Amino acid sequence: MCRIPALCVWALSALLFATTAAEARPERIRAGHSYYSDDFSVEGVVRDLSDEKNYEEVYQAYRYYEAVYDDRDRVVSFKQIERGEVVREDRYRYTGDAPVPVEHIVEIPGRPPVSTQLDPPE
Repeated sequence: MCRIPALCVWALSALLFATTAAEARPERIRAGHSYYSDDFSVEGVVRDLSDEKNYEEVYQAYRYYEAVYDDRDRVVSFKQIERGEVVREDRYRYTGDAPVPVEHIVEIPGRPPVSTQLDPPE
């Protein structure tokens, strides 16, 4: 039993934050498999899932997201899907073990792909 209420609130908040952060990405990522969410986050140029969910939980939503990872848990493909149609796909190319991509390709249906070469990590 906690005798200092402020300490109890802090400990409970830390536990809830840790649980939420752990759920942001799939616990175990299998390279080449699709993962889904109804929300996403952006770090640098890389879009990634927030709160990974089962396909059954998102497929009826107006908008949802699909990510595919490589064997180093890096996002290699990220799709925005609206009404069952892909409206944007981001693809990332990495070199070696680098966590930051060296190329970012954006494809939007009806438009030519846009490729951006990024500075290689040092």
